[in-house]
Amino acid sequence: MEKLHFIKEAKHSAHSIVWQFVIQGILLILLGVLVVMYPQLLILFFAFTFILIGIGSLWAAVRIRRFTKKFDVFFDLFG
Repeated sequence: MEKLHFIKEAKHSAHSIVWQFVIQGILLILLGVLVVMYPQLLILFFAFTFILIGIGSLWAAVRIRRFTKKFDVFFDLFG
């Protein structure tokens, strides 16, 4: 009975992935058409992408710094 449950889960996962690709494909085609019609959108898209990547990098740096700060005391004692 466990195998049947696994097969159902695998089938559900495959269907989810297929729908994700379909939606992603449609959105990318629409984005491509909009960029052809309005080239300024491409500039805005990359600008927002760079801003989000920059914010994400700063956020990750802060999180890593906070995490490593907790171990500074440990390394001072046993380092």
